Parts: sequence; C-alpha cells; structure tokens
Amino acid sequence: MGVARRWRFLPAAAVFLVFGGLPEVSAQSGEPRWRSAAPAYRWEFPRDHRKHDGYSTEWWYFVGFAEAEDGRRFFWQFTIFRAGLAFAPPDAAPSPWGARYAGMGHAALADARSGKRVFVQVSHREAPGLAQFGEPGAAEIASLPGPTGTGERWRLAFADGAFRLRAGDERRGLLLDLSLSPTRPPLFHGEGGYSEKSAGGAASHYYSQTRLRVSGRVGLGGSSAVVTGGGWLDREFGSTWLTPEQVGWDWFGLTLDDGRDLMLYLLRREDGSRSYAAGTVRDAGGAGRPVREIAVEVRDTFTPPDLGPAGKPYPAGWRLRLPAESLDLTVTPLLADQENRRAPGQPGPDLPYWEGAVRVGGADGREVGRGFVELTGYRRPFRAPGLAPDSR
Repeated sequence: MGVARRWRFLPAAAVFLVFGGLPEVSAQSGEPRWRSAAPAYRWEFPRDHRKHDGYSTEWWYFVGFAEAEDGRRFFWQFTIFRAGLAFAPPDAAPSPWGARYAGMGHAALADARSGKRVFVQVSHREAPGLAQFGEPGAAEIASLPGPTGTGERWRLAFADGAFRLRAGDERRGLLLDLSLSPTRPPLFHGEGGYSEKSAGGAASHYYSQTRLRVSGRVGLGGSSAVVTGGGWLDREFGSTWLTPEQVGWDWFGLTLDDGRDLMLYLLRREDGSRSYAAGTVRDAGGAGRPVREIAVEVRDTFTPPDLGPAGKPYPAGWRLRLPAESLDLTVTPLLADQENRRAPGQPGPDLPYWEGAVRVGGADGREVGRGFVELTGYRRPFRAPGLAPDSR
C-alpha cells in the first residue's frame, strides 16, 4: 500500500465525481473538512477557470456543435472532473505522491448524419505523471493520461483569452482538438454564482460560458475534419451537493436564436417527483436573471436495450414553459441513444448518464434554438459517496 496505493471507486459512489463529496465536518472531531460554497464569493478571472483546493468536487463541462466544410455536422462533449480523496488544509505542505484528489475525463463525439457516436473515459489519481491540475497562474488547467497504450495526454488550458482542449483515443477512433473563445461574459447562476440545490444549504459555486466560438479539428472512425461551431461551458465547484432524498437531475443548457441563453436544472426524488428546481435566463443584451417558475412535461422516453428491472427509461422529449419569460418550447434529442457508459477495460467508475444534443422548437413547431440536456440517476439512483483503498 503506502504511497503507491491506487484507489478504486465503489460502484455506488460513482456520483462522487459528479454531485458528491465527503462530509464538510468530521463526525469524530467536529473539525472543518471540505469547504462549502457560500454566498458573496469574490469571483476573479481567469483564476476561477482553474482548480480550487479545499473544495471536494469540481468540474469543467464543455459541450457543443461543430460543422465541417463538406457539410458534416457533429456534436461533442469534453469534461474534466476533480474529486477529493483525503482532506488537507489548502496551505498544508503536500507530498507529491500523497493523492488528495482524483481526476476523470469524459469525451464523446457524434456524427449527426450517420448517427455514429463514441464515448471514452479516463480516470487517474492526482500525482506526478498522472492527473495534474495547474496552479492559479498557469495556462494549463488540467492534464490526464489518455487511454492505456496511446501515450497521449488529455489537456485543458486557458491562455490568450481562449480555452484549448484535446482528447483522443486512436483505438476507438475519437479526436477532439478544439479552441473555444468566449463571446459573452460569464453567466452566474443563483445569487451571484451561489447556486442552491435545496432549501437546506446544499449549493455550489456555478457559472457558465455560453456561446463559445469553436474552431479546430474533430475525428471519428479514423477520419478527421476541420470544423467551426459553437459551445457551452458549465463550471461548478463545492462540497455539499445532493440531499439524501435527491437521486438525480435533469439539466438543460439551451441557446435560442433570439439571443437568449437558458440554463435549467430539476432535482428529483426516487419516485420521480421534483425536489428542487432553478434556472437562469440571459437576454440578448447580456442581462441574466434567475427563473423559478418552470413547467416541464415529458413527451417521450428512451429505454436502453440493456436497462435492468431497477432502471427507469430516460426522458427523450420535453415541453418547457417559463411563463415569466413568455417561453413555450419543445426540446427534442437529435439522437435517441446518447447515453454515456464506460466501455469494458476503461478505468474508473461506471457512471451511466445521458448527455445529448437537442433541437429547440417554438410553440408553432419552428426551430428556435439548440442545446444539450443531461439526465442522471435513471439507471440507478445517485446515493451517498464512498471510497475504498485498493492494495494491489
């Protein structure tokens, strides 16, 4: 064991890398552990694009659309998660081999014409040569080893006013090599970026970069193409997330042709009822405001062919109504099966969730926008997290 210890994630604890985190206070000593999100956080950029020691969980969540010169259309996802393994004060002198965090990367790419879609996962503890996260002044945000045997690293950086990401898996025929330039200021959710997830204090620090201008190259199935398009970044960090009654969420990130940006999330109980909901609308002039009155009607469902008896079908079509914004929208997946599942042999937890590109229509059926939807906790509920050492 010792410094060479590896860590495996208990299957029931896969949420630790998404909406999890260890307790903020030790039940034994009562001493502070992980820092919780708090109101009046003082944002500073580009510092806040980078890691935040002291919080148990954070992620960089990019999704987007890309078009090639030959008319091919793609939609893609690139995500880096950072999750705490062992608490230590942020100013404590760390050992380079004492893993306090783990990193996980997700990448997916789909061809709209053929319907072909590839998803890849990598997972490593934070240590020299493995998962690495840049210090506040560094250009590099995160770097993780790619799939075993490729010799390539997945990277995320921010320099000269733009994000740069790269992920690949030659054996599975996936490549993302993209530059993403913000065209609008960060959109803060909740009260100044303090985003509540319950009435009882569960919350995160949360902002989005909407309408990123995207350029670069993507590859699928052995061929690649130069592309341009648009993207969205969701950025969250915190330590107190889901409450015990909450088992998953439905998230919508939509860009409308009239210039509005819309983010919504609905947290669910095990019986499917709504536990908490919130959102943000930004108008074409740039002003953002919270929304609370959210009506969602599921119009269709998707059932994975291997869904077990304990699982529930994914929603696969919605009507969204926001009366205060005079919005009545239909949301339709561009592909039915956009579920992310860890392939056999890929490291890390099996964390099944649906992450998909969608078309947005108006009340009259005309297309009025596009975006992405994320659905979690349908194959199995997201429950309390936990970690176990692996002495191999």
